[in-house]
Amino acid sequence: MGGKAFAQGPSPLSTPRMDPELYHGLLKNFRAQLATFFDRVASPIEAPEKTSFGDIDLLVSGPRTEPLDIQWVGQALNAMRILRCRPLYSLAVPRPDLEGSFVQLDVHVCKAEDFEWRLFHQSHGDLWNLIGSSIRCFGLTVNDTGLHLRIREIEPKNRKRSMIFLTADPNEVLDFLGLEKIAYQKPFDTVKDMYEFACSCRLFWPEAYHKSDLKANDRKRMAKRHLYEQFVEDFVPKRQSTVRSSEDATKPSREEVFAEALETFSKREEFETRLREWRNEQDELDRKHGTREWRKEQAMEAIAYTDAWINFLTCTTQGADPKSNKRAG
Repeated sequence: MGGKAFAQGPSPLSTPRMDPELYHGLLKNFRAQLATFFDRVASPIEAPEKTSFGDIDLLVSGPRTEPLDIQWVGQALNAMRILRCRPLYSLAVPRPDLEGSFVQLDVHVCKAEDFEWRLFHQSHGDLWNLIGSSIRCFGLTVNDTGLHLRIREIEPKNRKRSMIFLTADPNEVLDFLGLEKIAYQKPFDTVKDMYEFACSCRLFWPEAYHKSDLKANDRKRMAKRHLYEQFVEDFVPKRQSTVRSSEDATKPSREEVFAEALETFSKREEFETRLREWRNEQDELDRKHGTREWRKEQAMEAIAYTDAWINFLTCTTQGADPKSNKRAG
């Protein structure tokens, strides 16, 4: 939340940004305290070259007491206020160096089976935003649940139904995208290093970052995320002016990536079943639509027939020629 969760409402709290020394000291302290309440506690790897921090993020799983009572955690941390938006809890903890000010601690409560993926996905700040814009062109989506493959035929009508879950194993994702695992497991020294890592993805596609072709979410991201904006407006264009043009010509097509993903993650049967069910549903909808149209036509013909008879009877009663539809003088 960028440290602004408590800045709203009738009684806002001051949560000034933290310098690296204060941030890392508090992070270590909070991790130790939360370890008394949860089996696993970890913090995502930070983005490089940060000179200040708006909040502190910690992922936790396996509460040592059930059900979890976040009030106990808040009391242990001397939290002034707690905001609940499950599975995220934001706590306003007093700053040790600035009286009357607070630190925003965001505690993300994860299921045990989701913990590793969430930690992986949230690491390195905007990295997955950078990579995501490119792999989207190949029908792939990475989100907070894992790597997914989108079925082109279904996607325009129902994006959620179009997505086939592939894996939530970090190593499998890095392998499939051609990204170096060792480099991912430690902080990048510089922003440039992180940018180069994103571009090392075997599905990096520079055209995905042309400003005129950006999706609405990407344009919003550019307005809010400086690292993403800098990557799109500066780094990618400069890189393209120096790399060999043949580099991008070797990229596979979306169809080739689709087939490869189905085989790599053994998802062909699921894909064929999903597509068959979708087509059957669409055929049924078409039949229903056709039946409705036929009934509509029948109803309109019946109305026209009834109007004609009313007209005939009216004209006959008045002694007029029914075909003329004129009243007798």
